[in-house]
Amino acid sequence: MKLYGNEHALAALEAMCTSGRLPHSFLIYGEQGTGKKTLAWYLAARLLCEGAQKPCGSCKPCHNLEHRQHPDVMEIPHSGKTGGFSVESIRRVCADAYKTPNNGMRKLYLFTDADHMTVQAQNALLKLVEEPPDFTYFVFTAQSRHAFLETILSRVSAIGTSPCTDAQCTQALLSAGHTPEEAARAVSVFHGNIGRCLAYLTDPGLQETVALTKKLADSIMNRDEYALLAALTACSTDKSRLMTALELLDRQLRDALCLRSGGGACIGCYPEGAAQFAQRITLAQGEQLHSALLRTVQDLEGNVSPALAVSALCADIMTENGK
Repeated sequence: MKLYGNEHALAALEAMCTSGRLPHSFLIYGEQGTGKKTLAWYLAARLLCEGAQKPCGSCKPCHNLEHRQHPDVMEIPHSGKTGGFSVESIRRVCADAYKTPNNGMRKLYLFTDADHMTVQAQNALLKLVEEPPDFTYFVFTAQSRHAFLETILSRVSAIGTSPCTDAQCTQALLSAGHTPEEAARAVSVFHGNIGRCLAYLTDPGLQETVALTKKLADSIMNRDEYALLAALTACSTDKSRLMTALELLDRQLRDALCLRSGGGACIGCYPEGAAQFAQRITLAQGEQLHSALLRTVQDLEGNVSPALAVSALCADIMTENGK
């Protein structure tokens, strides 16, 4: 299993595995595309490998894990519109967790993309996480630690992920079969985020969202209310797409403010636009625009109509940007 970046996370996992006091529950958290699930499967291989150097990549458990077919590693399916985990699924895990492993000495349950795990589901799992059988382990992945109750957080070992360097990301894209030109294009947009770079090269919808984000940035810089509303409306037909566009726009704003303050590497998808934006915005305006974007995201998470949310956002942006 080839890993890129996240050296600190790998070192932390290795230290836990060799300490003699291995935790039974792990939380791997970080922004989308930074390797959380890859690390989760790596940890599974590290714990179940039968080779001398773990993970060896050649023993039967490693081979099974490479193909996601190990009988003692269960990836719990999501359910519902938000992609959480049903209480019934949790109850099945609780019943199964006390059964001895099919092979070897350990078994793992993976709860990937657990940002929308409900309070009820977490509470149903709490007792098992508090007092697990000696052979049972849990791995959660999420974008934020704040998705979990404090009672859960106090019982997991949390490890953060981060984007790798642009050079490491480029190597990962080349290894995945993309051309140098494709790799350079993706890295210019998503920098060291391997997952998002891969998605950008294969998902026309994400490519279009990036293009719309650039239109949003240009319309704000030019104080073009009609173009701003048109671009926001184009995004609003798909809530997930709109949320992505707002996130990318906020990164553009961050880049502009960092450049205006005299430093900071760009993390957004439109570096040249950020440089122009930095010349046309004050720090106070930037703060207000960031607040407007944050309010819109919160409204969308609270199930406000996307059409109403973008209309309000457009008015807020033009008001703040016109001051």
